[in-house]
Amino acid sequence: MSDLLWITYLGILGAPAIGFLLKGKYKTIAMKVDFIVSCMTWTGLFGYVTSISIGPTLLWKIVFVVGIVWDLLFVIYIDQSDEAIEGLSEKTVKATTVVFSILMLLPLYYGLFRYAY
Repeated sequence: MSDLLWITYLGILGAPAIGFLLKGKYKTIAMKVDFIVSCMTWTGLFGYVTSISIGPTLLWKIVFVVGIVWDLLFVIYIDQSDEAIEGLSEKTVKATTVVFSILMLLPLYYGLFRYAY
């Protein structure tokens, strides 16, 4: 049962990214780097879920740290795609985006941590 939930989670994370890729929305360098980092972290989570050894453990330790740092930097400082929501301030929208992003990525980094360590 837990494998099904993990695979569903991978699909929830991956589907929008693949959609963006197919529509050509990765135009900036930061967006392209984000896609590459995301693919690396998804691969690690896939290895964890399926119990398949993909590369050395040191690689996944590096991917874990780099992924967390990149995602925090990207969500907090780099990503400027927040759309205005009527009645809410810009700060409120940004704070909501950051909190939601962190909550969505917690399972990803939990699995990647378990895979790397």
